[in-house]
Amino acid sequence: MQKKQEENPKPKKRSGKKFLRIILISLIVAIFLLGVGYIYFEYNRLSYLNLNLQNSWRSYMAYLIDFIPGLRNLSNYEYLEISDPFYLQKELLDTKLKAIQDEREKLIAEQNQLQKLLDQISQESTKLMAQREELEKLNQEYQQKIDQYNDYNTRINTLANWLARSTPQQIANALSREEVSVELLVDALATLESKSAAEILQALALVNPQKAAEVIAKMGEKRSE
Repeated sequence: MQKKQEENPKPKKRSGKKFLRIILISLIVAIFLLGVGYIYFEYNRLSYLNLNLQNSWRSYMAYLIDFIPGLRNLSNYEYLEISDPFYLQKELLDTKLKAIQDEREKLIAEQNQLQKLLDQISQESTKLMAQREELEKLNQEYQQKIDQYNDYNTRINTLANWLARSTPQQIANALSREEVSVELLVDALATLESKSAAEILQALALVNPQKAAEVIAKMGEKRSE
């Protein structure tokens, strides 16, 4: 009976050892996972610093061989100067900013040039509008002169027909009036035959010698032209 009582506590000791073993294994696994996580963290950080860990073992082997006298000549290990990544990023950003600034200045220059061109076109358009208005005004004046000329020719032809159908003595008094201008009388007489024009001037000279003289002088001026 006593032996059976002494054998009963043994399973409790085994279960305690098993529990401690589980805790130890869990602790080792946790430390291993933490180590792996830290290594991965450092790997990402060093990769960000432009370091390539995939080829680092080659550099390490070259570094070790450099200390072995017989194998020293087989490798030539040198430290590589690694640029500051933040400085490189800053240089890259400065380059991009400068390119953006240059492009902005180029666009501003093109915009200013385009604005000058638009202003020039606007000025030219204003000049063209002014010239168009001036041409329209000249056209109206020219048309008015044509109308006046046609009206004047009509009056001359009417007066010439009237003079041709009347006797000089009958129309001398009418031609001597102020309403009949010297210019109109000269142009009307120019359309008649020389004999008829001379007879009318003779009749006019009897009624108004001064006007007859002015008509003769004016006719002389036109012939000289």
